[in-house]
Amino acid sequence: MEHGEEPSLCAESAKVIARTRWKLLAKVLHKTEKENDESSSHHLVVPTTTSRELYGLFEWAESESKVFWQDNCGQWLQCRSFNHPHFSLNVRFLINQFSIDELTGFNNTGNVCVWPSEEVLAYYCLKNNYVFKEKAVLELGGGMTCLASFAVAKTSDAILVACTDGNPASVENVKRIIEHNNLSSTCPITAQVLDWKNESSFREMESMWDVILCADCLFFDDGREALVDTMQRITTNNGLILIMAPRRGRTLDAFLELCQGKFDIYLDEEFDGDVTLSHQKKLLSSDYNSDHNYPLLVQLRKR
Repeated sequence: MEHGEEPSLCAESAKVIARTRWKLLAKVLHKTEKENDESSSHHLVVPTTTSRELYGLFEWAESESKVFWQDNCGQWLQCRSFNHPHFSLNVRFLINQFSIDELTGFNNTGNVCVWPSEEVLAYYCLKNNYVFKEKAVLELGGGMTCLASFAVAKTSDAILVACTDGNPASVENVKRIIEHNNLSSTCPITAQVLDWKNESSFREMESMWDVILCADCLFFDDGREALVDTMQRITTNNGLILIMAPRRGRTLDAFLELCQGKFDIYLDEEFDGDVTLSHQKKLLSSDYNSDHNYPLLVQLRKR
Protein backbone atom coordinates (compact mmCIF):
# COMPACT_ATOMS: atom_id res chain seq x y z
CA MET A 1 0.00 0.00 0.00
CA GLU A 2 1.37 3.38 -0.96
CA HIS A 3 0.63 6.64 0.82
CA GLY A 4 0.91 10.06 -0.74
CA GLU A 5 3.15 12.67 0.72
CA GLU A 6 1.35 14.64 3.41
CA PRO A 7 2.72 17.12 5.92
CA SER A 8 3.48 15.76 9.36
CA LEU A 9 1.25 16.68 12.25
CA CYS A 10 1.84 20.20 13.42
CA ALA A 11 1.91 21.05 17.10
CA GLU A 12 -1.55 22.60 17.03
CA SER A 13 -3.08 19.56 15.34
CA ALA A 14 -1.48 17.33 17.94
CA LYS A 15 -3.05 19.41 20.69
CA VAL A 16 -6.47 19.12 19.09
CA ILE A 17 -6.12 15.34 18.88
CA ALA A 18 -4.99 15.18 22.50
CA ARG A 19 -8.03 17.20 23.60
CA THR A 20 -10.31 14.95 21.59
CA ARG A 21 -8.72 11.88 23.14
CA TRP A 22 -9.43 13.32 26.57
CA LYS A 23 -13.07 13.94 25.67
CA LEU A 24 -13.37 10.29 24.68
CA LEU A 25 -11.60 9.25 27.85
CA ALA A 26 -13.92 11.37 29.98
CA LYS A 27 -16.97 9.53 28.68
CA VAL A 28 -15.93 6.36 30.48
CA LEU A 29 -15.07 7.95 33.81
CA HIS A 30 -17.34 8.34 36.83
CA LYS A 31 -15.95 11.66 37.96
CA THR A 32 -15.46 12.42 41.65
CA GLU A 33 -13.39 15.52 42.33
CA LYS A 34 -11.51 15.80 45.59
CA GLU A 35 -13.11 18.46 47.79
CA ASN A 36 -11.26 21.66 48.60
CA ASP A 37 -8.57 20.96 46.05
CA GLU A 38 -9.48 23.37 43.28
CA SER A 39 -5.96 24.70 42.88
CA SER A 40 -4.36 21.29 42.29
CA SER A 41 -4.81 18.73 39.54
CA HIS A 42 -8.20 17.08 39.68
CA HIS A 43 -8.24 13.45 40.77
CA LEU A 44 -10.83 11.04 39.48
CA VAL A 45 -12.10 7.85 41.03
CA VAL A 46 -12.12 5.33 38.22
CA PRO A 47 -14.25 2.25 38.81
CA THR A 48 -15.02 1.96 35.12
CA THR A 49 -14.32 -1.38 33.46
CA THR A 50 -15.60 -1.16 29.92
CA SER A 51 -16.26 1.78 27.66
CA ARG A 52 -19.76 2.33 26.34
CA GLU A 53 -18.10 2.71 22.95
CA LEU A 54 -17.53 -1.07 22.80
CA TYR A 55 -19.01 -3.15 20.00
CA GLY A 56 -20.77 -5.76 22.13
CA LEU A 57 -18.50 -8.62 21.09
CA PHE A 58 -18.11 -9.93 24.64
CA GLU A 59 -20.39 -10.41 27.62
CA TRP A 60 -19.22 -8.85 30.88
CA ALA A 61 -20.70 -10.05 34.18
CA GLU A 62 -19.78 -10.40 37.83
CA SER A 63 -17.36 -13.25 38.28
CA GLU A 64 -18.90 -16.50 39.46
CA SER A 65 -16.15 -16.69 42.07
CA LYS A 66 -16.93 -14.34 44.95
CA VAL A 67 -13.28 -14.49 45.94
CA PHE A 68 -12.48 -12.57 42.81
CA TRP A 69 -15.02 -9.81 42.61
CA GLN A 70 -14.71 -8.84 46.30
CA ASP A 71 -11.10 -7.81 45.74
CA ASN A 72 -10.77 -4.45 47.52
CA CYS A 73 -8.11 -3.16 45.13
CA GLY A 74 -9.82 -4.08 41.91
CA GLN A 75 -13.09 -5.13 40.36
CA TRP A 76 -13.33 -8.59 38.86
CA LEU A 77 -15.66 -9.37 35.98
CA GLN A 78 -16.06 -12.48 33.91
CA CYS A 79 -15.56 -12.01 30.19
CA ARG A 80 -17.29 -14.43 27.82
CA SER A 81 -17.45 -14.53 24.06
CA PHE A 82 -20.88 -14.75 22.45
CA ASN A 83 -19.52 -16.55 19.38
CA HIS A 84 -16.78 -18.55 21.09
CA PRO A 85 -18.33 -20.22 24.18
CA HIS A 86 -15.07 -21.99 24.99
CA PHE A 87 -13.52 -18.61 25.89
CA SER A 88 -14.10 -17.40 29.44
CA LEU A 89 -11.77 -15.22 31.48
CA ASN A 90 -11.90 -13.61 34.91
CA VAL A 91 -10.63 -10.08 34.35
CA ARG A 92 -9.46 -7.67 37.03
CA PHE A 93 -9.92 -3.93 36.54
CA LEU A 94 -8.04 -1.37 38.58
CA ILE A 95 -10.18 0.87 40.77
CA ASN A 96 -8.09 3.78 41.92
CA GLN A 97 -7.64 7.51 41.93
CA PHE A 98 -5.76 9.00 39.01
CA SER A 99 -4.86 12.53 38.12
CA ILE A 100 -5.90 13.82 34.71
CA ASP A 101 -2.21 13.97 33.76
CA GLU A 102 -1.80 10.31 34.70
CA LEU A 103 -4.80 9.23 32.68
CA THR A 104 -3.93 11.11 29.52
CA GLY A 105 -0.18 10.66 29.63
CA PHE A 106 1.93 8.16 27.73
CA ASN A 107 1.52 4.58 29.03
CA ASN A 108 -1.50 5.41 31.20
CA THR A 109 -4.80 5.28 29.28
CA GLY A 110 -4.70 1.47 29.44
CA ASN A 111 -5.42 1.75 33.16
CA VAL A 112 -8.91 3.14 32.56
CA CYS A 113 -10.97 0.53 30.74
CA VAL A 114 -11.11 -1.87 27.83
CA TRP A 115 -11.05 0.33 24.75
CA PRO A 116 -12.86 -0.59 21.50
CA SER A 117 -9.64 -1.48 19.66
CA GLU A 118 -8.62 -3.95 22.37
CA GLU A 119 -12.08 -5.53 22.33
CA VAL A 120 -12.01 -5.92 18.56
CA LEU A 121 -8.43 -7.20 18.51
CA ALA A 122 -9.28 -9.87 21.10
CA TYR A 123 -12.33 -10.87 19.07
CA TYR A 124 -10.24 -11.02 15.90
CA CYS A 125 -7.68 -13.25 17.64
CA LEU A 126 -10.41 -15.65 18.77
CA LYS A 127 -11.90 -15.86 15.29
CA ASN A 128 -8.52 -16.28 13.59
CA ASN A 129 -6.64 -18.28 16.20
CA TYR A 130 -5.06 -20.49 13.54
CA VAL A 131 -2.71 -17.57 12.82
CA PHE A 132 -0.90 -18.20 16.11
CA LYS A 133 -0.23 -21.93 15.76
CA GLU A 134 3.31 -22.71 16.93
CA LYS A 135 4.08 -18.99 17.14
CA ALA A 136 5.66 -16.84 19.84
CA VAL A 137 3.24 -13.96 20.40
CA LEU A 138 3.75 -10.64 22.20
CA GLU A 139 1.26 -7.85 22.84
CA LEU A 140 2.59 -4.30 23.02
CA GLY A 141 0.76 -1.73 25.13
CA GLY A 142 -1.86 -4.19 26.34
CA GLY A 143 -2.93 -2.06 29.29
CA MET A 144 -4.34 -3.49 32.49
CA THR A 145 -6.16 -6.44 30.84
CA CYS A 146 -4.17 -7.51 27.73
CA LEU A 147 -7.41 -9.08 26.57
CA ALA A 148 -6.05 -10.02 23.14
CA SER A 149 -3.13 -11.88 24.71
CA PHE A 150 -5.49 -14.01 26.79
CA ALA A 151 -7.63 -14.73 23.74
CA VAL A 152 -4.52 -16.16 22.07
CA ALA A 153 -3.27 -18.02 25.14
CA LYS A 154 -6.59 -19.70 25.88
CA THR A 155 -7.72 -20.71 22.40
CA SER A 156 -4.74 -21.11 20.08
CA ASP A 157 -1.73 -23.39 19.74
CA ALA A 158 0.79 -20.61 20.32
CA ILE A 159 4.01 -21.73 21.97
CA LEU A 160 4.39 -18.60 24.12
CA VAL A 161 2.40 -15.46 24.86
CA ALA A 162 3.86 -12.34 26.47
CA CYS A 163 1.64 -9.55 27.83
CA THR A 164 3.48 -6.23 27.98
CA ASP A 165 2.81 -2.61 28.81
CA GLY A 166 4.93 0.36 29.74
CA ASN A 167 3.00 0.97 32.96
CA PRO A 168 4.07 -1.19 35.94
CA ALA A 169 0.60 -0.95 37.53
CA SER A 170 -0.95 -2.40 34.39
CA VAL A 171 1.58 -5.23 34.30
CA GLU A 172 1.01 -6.11 37.95
CA ASN A 173 -2.72 -6.25 37.28
CA VAL A 174 -2.19 -8.59 34.34
CA LYS A 175 -0.08 -10.84 36.57
CA ARG A 176 -3.05 -11.05 38.94
CA ILE A 177 -5.29 -12.07 36.05
CA ILE A 178 -2.83 -14.78 35.02
CA GLU A 179 -2.61 -16.02 38.61
CA HIS A 180 -6.36 -16.22 39.16
CA ASN A 181 -7.30 -17.98 35.93
CA ASN A 182 -6.82 -21.63 35.15
CA LEU A 183 -4.24 -21.35 32.41
CA SER A 184 -2.30 -24.51 33.22
CA SER A 185 -3.61 -26.27 30.13
CA THR A 186 -2.73 -23.42 27.79
CA CYS A 187 0.57 -22.23 26.39
CA PRO A 188 2.96 -20.39 28.74
CA ILE A 189 1.89 -16.78 29.34
CA THR A 190 3.93 -14.07 31.04
CA ALA A 191 3.57 -10.38 31.86
CA GLN A 192 6.35 -7.81 31.95
CA VAL A 193 7.07 -4.12 31.57
CA LEU A 194 8.11 -3.13 28.07
CA ASP A 195 8.52 0.56 27.35
CA TRP A 196 9.30 1.03 23.69
CA LYS A 197 10.92 4.37 24.52
CA ASN A 198 13.43 2.53 26.73
CA GLU A 199 15.69 0.24 24.69
CA SER A 200 16.89 -1.66 27.76
CA SER A 201 13.39 -3.07 28.31
CA PHE A 202 13.44 -5.02 25.04
CA ARG A 203 17.14 -5.39 24.16
CA GLU A 204 17.07 -9.15 24.84
CA MET A 205 14.06 -9.66 22.56
CA GLU A 206 15.76 -8.91 19.24
CA SER A 207 14.08 -10.88 16.39
CA MET A 208 12.30 -13.10 18.93
CA TRP A 209 8.56 -12.75 18.26
CA ASP A 210 6.65 -14.28 15.36
CA VAL A 211 3.49 -12.25 15.93
CA ILE A 212 3.06 -8.85 17.58
CA LEU A 213 -0.35 -7.62 18.77
CA CYS A 214 -1.08 -3.94 19.35
CA ALA A 215 -4.35 -2.09 20.03
CA ASP A 216 -4.79 1.68 19.84
CA CYS A 217 -1.21 2.67 20.66
CA LEU A 218 -0.56 5.01 17.75
CA PHE A 219 -1.96 8.34 18.91
CA PHE A 220 0.91 9.69 21.04
CA ASP A 221 3.26 11.66 18.80
CA ASP A 222 6.25 11.35 21.11
CA GLY A 223 6.12 7.55 21.21
CA ARG A 224 5.20 6.68 17.62
CA GLU A 225 8.68 6.48 16.11
CA ALA A 226 9.96 4.43 19.04
CA LEU A 227 7.01 2.06 18.65
CA VAL A 228 7.83 1.41 15.00
CA ASP A 229 11.50 0.86 15.86
CA THR A 230 10.58 -1.58 18.63
CA MET A 231 8.27 -3.55 16.35
CA GLN A 232 10.97 -3.83 13.72
CA ARG A 233 13.62 -4.97 16.18
CA ILE A 234 11.72 -7.58 18.17
CA THR A 235 9.86 -9.22 15.26
CA THR A 236 11.33 -12.25 13.48
CA ASN A 237 12.15 -12.07 9.78
CA ASN A 238 8.84 -12.07 7.90
CA GLY A 239 7.11 -11.72 11.27
CA LEU A 240 3.50 -10.53 11.43
CA ILE A 241 2.21 -7.49 13.32
CA LEU A 242 -1.54 -7.17 13.89
CA ILE A 243 -2.74 -3.70 14.88
CA MET A 244 -6.22 -2.41 15.62
CA ALA A 245 -6.45 1.37 15.70
CA PRO A 246 -8.91 4.10 14.64
CA ARG A 247 -7.83 6.78 12.22
CA ARG A 248 -8.06 9.48 14.90
CA GLY A 249 -7.22 12.41 12.69
CA ARG A 250 -3.90 11.78 10.95
CA THR A 251 -2.37 9.65 13.70
CA LEU A 252 -2.85 6.36 11.87
CA ASP A 253 -1.49 7.82 8.64
CA ALA A 254 1.51 9.24 10.50
CA PHE A 255 2.26 5.78 11.89
CA LEU A 256 1.97 4.13 8.48
CA GLU A 257 4.33 6.69 6.96
CA LEU A 258 6.97 5.66 9.49
CA CYS A 259 6.42 2.00 8.57
CA GLN A 260 7.12 2.50 4.88
CA GLY A 261 10.33 0.81 3.79
CA LYS A 262 10.43 -1.32 6.94
CA PHE A 263 7.28 -3.40 6.51
CA ASP A 264 4.84 -4.53 3.87
CA ILE A 265 1.62 -2.74 4.83
CA TYR A 266 -1.95 -3.98 4.51
CA LEU A 267 -4.87 -1.82 5.69
CA ASP A 268 -8.39 -3.24 5.98
CA GLU A 269 -11.45 -1.20 7.00
CA GLU A 270 -13.98 -4.04 6.75
CA PHE A 271 -12.17 -7.08 8.09
CA ASP A 272 -15.07 -8.76 9.92
CA GLY A 273 -18.80 -8.87 9.20
CA ASP A 274 -19.90 -8.79 12.85
CA VAL A 275 -17.72 -5.80 13.66
CA THR A 276 -18.86 -3.96 10.54
CA LEU A 277 -22.53 -4.59 11.40
CA SER A 278 -22.08 -3.27 14.94
CA HIS A 279 -20.22 -0.25 13.55
CA GLN A 280 -23.04 0.50 11.11
CA LYS A 281 -25.59 0.40 13.92
CA LYS A 282 -23.50 2.79 15.99
CA LEU A 283 -23.35 5.23 13.08
CA LEU A 284 -27.05 5.90 13.71
CA SER A 285 -26.14 7.54 17.03
CA SER A 286 -25.08 11.18 17.08
CA ASP A 287 -22.71 10.39 19.98
CA TYR A 288 -20.65 7.97 17.93
CA ASN A 289 -17.45 9.28 16.39
CA SER A 290 -16.14 6.65 14.01
CA ASP A 291 -12.89 8.53 13.41
CA HIS A 292 -11.98 8.19 17.07
CA ASN A 293 -13.62 4.84 17.82
CA TYR A 294 -13.85 2.47 14.86
CA PRO A 295 -10.65 0.42 14.63
CA LEU A 296 -9.07 -0.48 11.32
CA LEU A 297 -6.97 -3.60 10.92
CA VAL A 298 -3.35 -2.97 10.03
CA GLN A 299 -1.18 -5.94 9.12
CA LEU A 300 2.55 -5.42 8.85
CA ARG A 301 5.03 -7.94 7.49
CA LYS A 302 8.65 -7.37 8.36
CA ARG A 303 10.84 -7.07 5.30
